[in-house]
Amino acid sequence: MYEKPKLIDIIQLRELIKGLGDFTHPQHRECLNARWLNYVQWWDSRAAAAKWKYFSLRSTVVIGSALLPALVSLQQLQALEHQKTALAVASIVVSLLVAIAGAIEGLFNFGEVWRHKRDAAELIKSEGFRFFQLIGPYAGATHAAAYPKFAENVEKLIRQEIKEYVAIVAEPSPVPPAPQSLAGAAPGGTGTVGGTANSPDEERPPVR
Repeated sequence: MYEKPKLIDIIQLRELIKGLGDFTHPQHRECLNARWLNYVQWWDSRAAAAKWKYFSLRSTVVIGSALLPALVSLQQLQALEHQKTALAVASIVVSLLVAIAGAIEGLFNFGEVWRHKRDAAELIKSEGFRFFQLIGPYAGATHAAAYPKFAENVEKLIRQEIKEYVAIVAEPSPVPPAPQSLAGAAPGGTGTVGGTANSPDEERPPVR
């Protein structure tokens, strides 16, 4: 039976840390678990949770938006006249679900959080594998000698991620445009009330 591979296998990462036997200070191994591995696991779980919430809310919006025209059309059928009230209530409920799901996703930015946390988790995991394999900036050194540089790079990634995450959360959600009233719209599509549309010259103040 095919088993879907994991992006991040915490058990395997713990075994890799245990296999590093040339540390001069035992605190280094503890810091690897408490700092690097903890953030790998935390950001991976946040990315998975945000992804699930994003797709759940977006699916609600997509499915509800497709159902609404069908529900409205069914209300016009004579054969379903006795079900008209139920269909109207269903249309209202679906409309509310679509509006609420879209508002929640726009407020919490689950899509951006998912992409950001996944990117952060993969970056810090990649930095760890460069350290394990002693490549890149750690080439030619032992794990004990390369650890201070690795710890510094991990802290830089964490600080950078925090700044970017705060910017995403603080980013204001786009305000939807106010719906235009159709009651007094002119036939020509000017959108003015009362049936008369002012020309651009009439709306512009005179030049003196």
